[in-house]
Amino acid sequence: MSRKLNVYLCGEKSGVLTEDDLLQLSFQYLDNARPLSVRLPVRDESYSHAFAYPFFENLTPEGEAFEILTKDHVSGDKVFSVLDRFGGDCAGAVAFYETMPSNEDQNPREISSSEMAKIIDKLPQDPLLTGFDNPPRLSLAGAQSKFAVYKSEGKYFRSSDKYPTTHIIKIANQRFPNLLENELFCMKLAKIIMSKGLDPNIPDVELMETEGRQYLEIARYDRYIKNKIVHRIHQEDFCQALGIVSGKKYQAGGGVKLKVCYEIINEFSENRFADIIRFMEWIIFNYLIGNTDAHAKNLSLLHSDNGIRLAPFYDLLSTEVYPENIVDHEMAMLINGKGKYNSLRLKDFIALFENLDQNATNMIKTLKDIFSNIVPVAEKLKESLPRSLIYDEIIKLIKNRTPLFH
Repeated sequence: MSRKLNVYLCGEKSGVLTEDDLLQLSFQYLDNARPLSVRLPVRDESYSHAFAYPFFENLTPEGEAFEILTKDHVSGDKVFSVLDRFGGDCAGAVAFYETMPSNEDQNPREISSSEMAKIIDKLPQDPLLTGFDNPPRLSLAGAQSKFAVYKSEGKYFRSSDKYPTTHIIKIANQRFPNLLENELFCMKLAKIIMSKGLDPNIPDVELMETEGRQYLEIARYDRYIKNKIVHRIHQEDFCQALGIVSGKKYQAGGGVKLKVCYEIINEFSENRFADIIRFMEWIIFNYLIGNTDAHAKNLSLLHSDNGIRLAPFYDLLSTEVYPENIVDHEMAMLINGKGKYNSLRLKDFIALFENLDQNATNMIKTLKDIFSNIVPVAEKLKESLPRSLIYDEIIKLIKNRTPLFH
């Protein structure tokens, strides 16, 4: 028996997602709909499983979180079922309903400190808060333990269809000590350094605490508030823009290469020159901090009234500060055929820039101007934050690598 879900974009019905008797997905646009993806332009014919599945699969959680959510699943397509149950608040502006709920009487319910602590404690085993009363209908892609809240006047609330989430909450991970401080430092450093370049819109990140539990609060860049109303901004990650499943986000095994990411920006960005330089900034910043997990789902296209642009950067942290026996030090995407940051030399970046159709001399000069003072900026940032030894480890990496871009 087939199942259907109405797909909404920015609150307007865009089309219908169907699961047939063979568990194949298809998607049919409505007339005058806005496109969901650069790979799914609006057309009269429906999109088959080969085209529809990658876009919708990338809206679901990954890894262990997905397995927990679907462990008791006995029939039907798992991706369809997750979106059916949790697809009310995905990344960007896509939402899924059998019937769009009424916004009447949907006042948000405040999350108390004790409830916040309980959510943090239970999240690893209950990634979408299914064990709580009236769990939110949200689906957050990615593998790290996180949930989302609606924040207003300094207070957290359960989201609803009328009040979409505005902030992502990430929690500590015992396997990776000081992970929250790690991301806090790298995101704040990127915001300072890259605002000198072309990306002042890196999300605000703050380290918070409730009843002895630390967490990271990250403002969503795919939301904006106007007249006290939260509006969603459509986005798609680069796996969606390429029409591939999330398992292909790494270059290893035939996945995404930096050249392909460049081609997406070059083909679809409304401001290619600025976004190409921002992309180069992203590559160099990840090299300097030792972020080997800089994969294709950490890059997105933002769809707005002003056209398509490269989205603000997120999930910036140093993986190389952790031992290789607990985290892979192989880069997500190779540079000049090399897979380890420590093996890179200036000639490899020159080869990369040339492979990306850039004037290597000019690009290196531009990037040197942007990153020339990253060490003193990092040292000053460290002094402004609560003490953590991980800041010194990240700065040590940066100091060892800045001579290439100084």
